Amino acid sequence: MSVIAELRRRNVVRVGLAYTVISWLLAQVGEFAFENFGAPEWVLKTLVVVLLLGLPLVLIFSWVFEMTPEGLKREKDVDRSNSITSTTGKKLEYVTIIGIVLVLGVVLSDRISSDDPAILDSPAVATETVAAAPAETVSDKSIAVLPFVSMTASQEDEFFADGLSEELLNVLAKIEGLKVAGRTSAFYYKGRNEDLRSIAESLGVAHILEGSVRRSGNQIRVTAQLIKADDGFHLWSETYDRADGDTFVIQDEISGSVARALQAEILGGSAPAASGDSGSVEARNLFLIAQASLARRTLVDIRAARDLYAQASELDPTNPKYLAGYAQAVALQYWNFRDIMPDEAISDAGAAINRALSMQIPSADTLAVAGLVEELKASTAEDPDAKAAALSYYQQAIALDSSNILALQWLASIYLDINEARSALENFEKVVDLDPLNTLALTGLANAYYAVGMIEESRLHLFKVQSLFPHLGMSYRYLSQTEWASGRLDKASFWMQRAADVDPNPLEIYASVENYAAFGWADEALEAAERYKQSSSGTDISRLVQARLNLDFESLAIESLALFELTGESDFAVLSAWAESVAGDCESAVSILERQFPSLKGEVIEYMDGGDLINAVLLAHCNKEIGRDSESTRLTAALLASDLISDEALKIRPGLKLVRVGLHAVAGDPQSAIYELKRIDPNNAPVAISVLSLPLDDVPIFEELIGEESFTKFAANQRYRIAQQARMLASGETEKEIQLQVKMAGYTLGDWR
Repeated sequence: MSVIAELRRRNVVRVGLAYTVISWLLAQVGEFAFENFGAPEWVLKTLVVVLLLGLPLVLIFSWVFEMTPEGLKREKDVDRSNSITSTTGKKLEYVTIIGIVLVLGVVLSDRISSDDPAILDSPAVATETVAAAPAETVSDKSIAVLPFVSMTASQEDEFFADGLSEELLNVLAKIEGLKVAGRTSAFYYKGRNEDLRSIAESLGVAHILEGSVRRSGNQIRVTAQLIKADDGFHLWSETYDRADGDTFVIQDEISGSVARALQAEILGGSAPAASGDSGSVEARNLFLIAQASLARRTLVDIRAARDLYAQASELDPTNPKYLAGYAQAVALQYWNFRDIMPDEAISDAGAAINRALSMQIPSADTLAVAGLVEELKASTAEDPDAKAAALSYYQQAIALDSSNILALQWLASIYLDINEARSALENFEKVVDLDPLNTLALTGLANAYYAVGMIEESRLHLFKVQSLFPHLGMSYRYLSQTEWASGRLDKASFWMQRAADVDPNPLEIYASVENYAAFGWADEALEAAERYKQSSSGTDISRLVQARLNLDFESLAIESLALFELTGESDFAVLSAWAESVAGDCESAVSILERQFPSLKGEVIEYMDGGDLINAVLLAHCNKEIGRDSESTRLTAALLASDLISDEALKIRPGLKLVRVGLHAVAGDPQSAIYELKRIDPNNAPVAISVLSLPLDDVPIFEELIGEESFTKFAANQRYRIAQQARMLASGETEKEIQLQVKMAGYTLGDWR
């Protein structure tokens, strides 16, 4: 018998065909699955290689072995008269035919879907399109000014180079029709020797301006060159030799000359004049260092920036930029880290920005900082009209400069606060387009994704940010909040601990304390309390932590209220109210909550952070407990009628579903509460929803549901999940899961050490 005939008899050819068809189908399924799970490209490539390597092995196997009624046997051991290879061959043909039909179906489906406008408009495809757009639609009228390089070791020359780069950014940003990458993103590349093409791609620009500064005796030589990023072609270059003299005059003269040349090269026409800074060179240098510190956004850097702005302002008290910078640093010192008392923050920042506003016609940056200070007032319940004032300042700044990054990013943040998530998303996208490596905008964009219900996009975006900026605590903080809302307290604890390690500050450390308390980890909670004391310049929360661990709520109420009076931190006031309610003193709880949330007194509730909704429900519960039934009814009705807790809002923020269950319970409608509870997936719901970090059946707002079978089962499941997640976190299983999750998304767990 010929070899070909024997191959056919043993079904080697049929096996090969069937294997090829099935492998193709597996590759298609793998491509779809890996793409949706965010797996890196090498995973699909590995699968294809394995399938290719498997083909010769399968062919050899089909030659050596034969299927019989008794099972698999070596071919040489099979009696030819009893062979069933013909029957097996027909089955293989059926498998191959079915596989080919499926292949044709996949191909046709893919062609139809690629032409379907409805699919192109779907959220998933829209997200991919937006993500890919910068690489495909880079405007030719765009530029990034990389920090000019000082060719000497002199710090004075480095300041001169940075100042010249800043001035060039300011002048070019005023040219209508020219997109200029923001300062934060451009200065990210200071000292980094990276390929210009990749830099331009990251910043979404078509041109790069780079240069150098060299001093020899009393002569300064500045070299500037304009490069077309896609091919590295030098479009323009110039060397400027100047005698050492007035730094500002030299910087203004050179920046103006460069801007005019670039205007003619890229757009045609003339450039605006340079800003004409004057005053103390030393103050300007301090300002530049402060700007760099502020951009890093850690507590240590914010403190340093505040001091540097203050020193610059003392040297040059007539420059409003230095005062606005000081006000911004003070506001962020409280806003981001709770590092100073709110009264001090409002007083210091307010005084500085008021002086800046009174000096001359305010710049867009100064107006934007004025808005931030107003937001600071609003966050501490000092001024009920402050939120509207902040909005007004941001809008004035944008009217003056439509590309002002400070105003756009803070306007986006305020839109999040007032529950206008779509507007927030649009503004954060604008900022990221202008300043692609702006860390505040990048983390804000993740928050906006979350607020509009794009939760997985938010998580993946934060994976990217923490990989790019491993020393940025904000990305870890927001990842923690995302996991908390998804019911993974262990993952939330991992990310929050990472935030506290990267940037030790009271805000992150206190959040870690709450997580440890939920797990019942006394040693870890008390250790974190000691770290809190060190990071907050001596504020001792150890007695508060011990009272919580001992479930001594009377002592907890006393300690937290004392800490509120000491620090002015609203979180301590809210904690005191919760402790009072559990201890049975709802009258004190009402007094505290009404003081902290004056906006809850109206018939309509418009502006309230989602995290504070549960505090509003507690206020309604406590009003009911002390006999103020009409006030409780008014508040529950206003909350149920608000958009904050509507069906649409819960689709976007599923973590609030349990809050609505509690609201129905407090409203005296346990039937609706149980109905809402049954609609919640218990394995994706938060396991600790109050600041007390107590199990669900110990939270006062659910008292009406105690004894209900559905609620009892749900609460028991939550207790089990807390214990299970504590075990996973302690064993390192949680960290391994997170590492795999980040890797499958195509990123690495940032190494901040």
